[in-house]
Amino acid sequence: MSNLRVGLVPIVRPLFRGSRLGLEHSSRQALEALGPKLGFELAFVAEPVADAAQAEAAARAAQNAKLDLLLVQHVTFATGDAFMPLLELPIPVGLWALPEVWESGPLPQNAICGLNLGVSLAQKPTKWFYGVVEDTWFQARLQLTLQALRGARVLREGRVLWLGGHAPGFFAFGALPETGLTVEKADLSELWAALAAVSEAEVEERASAFRELSEYPLEVLRESFRLELALEKLARPYDGVALREWPEIPDQTGVMAYAAMARLADMGYTLAPEGDVMGLAGMLALKAISGRPAILLDISHFSSKGVMLWHGGEAPQVWAGGPTRLVPHFNRNLPAVRDMPLRAGPISGLRLLPGRKAVVHGGVLNGDKGYDGDSGHLTRPTWAGEPLTPRQFLASWLNHRIPHHLAVGMGAHEEALLEMCVWLGLEVLPPRSEERRLVW
Repeated sequence: MSNLRVGLVPIVRPLFRGSRLGLEHSSRQALEALGPKLGFELAFVAEPVADAAQAEAAARAAQNAKLDLLLVQHVTFATGDAFMPLLELPIPVGLWALPEVWESGPLPQNAICGLNLGVSLAQKPTKWFYGVVEDTWFQARLQLTLQALRGARVLREGRVLWLGGHAPGFFAFGALPETGLTVEKADLSELWAALAAVSEAEVEERASAFRELSEYPLEVLRESFRLELALEKLARPYDGVALREWPEIPDQTGVMAYAAMARLADMGYTLAPEGDVMGLAGMLALKAISGRPAILLDISHFSSKGVMLWHGGEAPQVWAGGPTRLVPHFNRNLPAVRDMPLRAGPISGLRLLPGRKAVVHGGVLNGDKGYDGDSGHLTRPTWAGEPLTPRQFLASWLNHRIPHHLAVGMGAHEEALLEMCVWLGLEVLPPRSEERRLVW
């Protein structure tokens, strides 16, 4: 995905001494220099705004610039008429105050007071910033917002394929995101046609490049490679694919889809199993925020080790905490699934829900492998930033009646996920860890 587009509108009241020091010019240069480091471009800069007419003109220009974030910079204090047209734009807005250039004598800018006025007048979510561009506090807050907006952008503007609908009986997976994500539906007949179009030469080329440990000889994996090539062709135009990978695929091809899905994930494709579009959306947001592939997992066991997270074997190798190998499916004994422990370390999770709701969670994987496929134990879980015990986490998940897939990304990104939900207008559910009585 391309860099985020950031705009800058400086607010400068000529009455203040600080308006004549060129602070808006030096901070603009510093912001432009920071862009490549944090993954944004300064795509729009307005002339300094001092009154309502100038603010309205700057607002029109900013909206036409198709920005992901607009920074309204208080170089000096200004009253609401000089910035309210900017706060009312349908664009994420940050209010930013520059520090005073001296600390005694005549007040030079009164910028932080302008920031205070601005946040008190804002009628929609607005992020505040303070400091010069070089300050670590300013950069940390901006970086967090940029991560959140990357997640928000893919959920607003992304395009995914729902191939075959949801798995049989998994009725909760029939819900679709309400964030603007475009979902295109296709029947599995398109997959059968794509499979028929794969040439033997393509299969041979894919087989000759195979290097992973496997319990199967190459000849047995040929149909898995054919499925991989067909899925890759269908996935190429999209940000992700939610695939109904059973029961039709193994019934018709004699192979499970998981090894093919795992190898495509190695190549950067995002595929969600069991036709879970909401899970796919969570994966895409986590990938955009973390910069690493995300996976879907089930809660499959609970013990003193924690909450065991598992799925059938479609995770990319970057998630592996040890050697990987292709093995038979645990239930059908068909080729093939990728077997591996999930790597130890912090994780973050997102589950979108109907009614513009979401669960944001996190924790640590301890590196202990569980069942065949991709598996690990969740320890030190958190829910919307609140620490829970593993039992409280499990109780909260069940008490809220959350569908059975956890979209999980690498790293501790709950703050960015929570901010993303604010920008998208999603209600984040609190933990609900009552362990004894009926909760409905």
